[in-house]
Amino acid sequence: VLAACGTTDAARTPSAPTTVGAANEITVTDGRGKTVTLAAPAKRVATLEWGQTEDVVTLGVQPVAVADPKGYSTWATTAKLTGSPVDVGLRTEPSLESVAKAEPDLILGVVGSIPEAALAQAEQIAPVVLLTGADAARPVEHMRANLATIATLIGAQAAATSAVAALDAKIAAAANSLAGKKYVFTYINATANTVDFRMHGDGSLVGAIAKQLGLTNAWTGTADPAYGIGSLDLEGFTTLPADLSILYWGNSGVDDPVKGVLTANPLWSNLDAVKSGRVHRVADGTWVYGGPASMTKWVDELVAADLVGEVARSCMPHFAQLAVRSAIGRQVGTGLD
Repeated sequence: VLAACGTTDAARTPSAPTTVGAANEITVTDGRGKTVTLAAPAKRVATLEWGQTEDVVTLGVQPVAVADPKGYSTWATTAKLTGSPVDVGLRTEPSLESVAKAEPDLILGVVGSIPEAALAQAEQIAPVVLLTGADAARPVEHMRANLATIATLIGAQAAATSAVAALDAKIAAAANSLAGKKYVFTYINATANTVDFRMHGDGSLVGAIAKQLGLTNAWTGTADPAYGIGSLDLEGFTTLPADLSILYWGNSGVDDPVKGVLTANPLWSNLDAVKSGRVHRVADGTWVYGGPASMTKWVDELVAADLVGEVARSCMPHFAQLAVRSAIGRQVGTGLD
């Protein structure tokens, strides 16, 4: 699922779409630096990457063709597909024959969605716009720019404004409750006895949103320049601050590595966050490489995780002492947590 989250090519900022020539004609420059012109806003869109699928649905248009719609409906539930879009195969490996059967007037994906050798064939079917998947130097701005370009291509600028406004309002409402709390966010890949953690830094989209909320990312390792993600092994967790909360990306449709493989691992079990109950499965059905719809849900997930803050942590030993004294002196329960 995660191996094809997108390209790591150098980011290219999409140009502001402009209308030229005929009244409804639209011209954009995509992530390849290629100028693409539509005669009018697209109505029948084929999407080759889940981030673009989510954005198109968020903006009120159901794609006529989607790469791996079954996988999308499992990992990206914030903007639901309806009807029966044509399944054009896996992301980065689309069947152009299937795309053609859907009769799109726009093929939309990211750089790398279509093999170079097949681009000419794809462009014979419909105009092709390939955006840059991510940019760790400006993840939130990049997300907004991609959404704005897609909105212009399908004539849904008002819906884009509403989606961004909803995200901004959610961030503003949650910021005070989350400021000053330490966390890491990871996808755990467990195979037999081998465990690898895909870490999301501040340059990832989810990391950038968390930073806007005032959260402190305790992982500061080397990350790729596009998606802001890197790798850490289990021993690496012992070098992280003991007072963090561990958030891991889970999904009800796959095995839970924390409840499975890691449960029997003493190194994991002895981490302070594990012993203190500060491990939370989050983002179930949220595409963390998506757009405003997923990021709005991500904010909700962070609030619901009830992360431990600096003030609460500093008071914990004192509270524990009070609870013991109360239990001995007054025979009351240990209600203080």
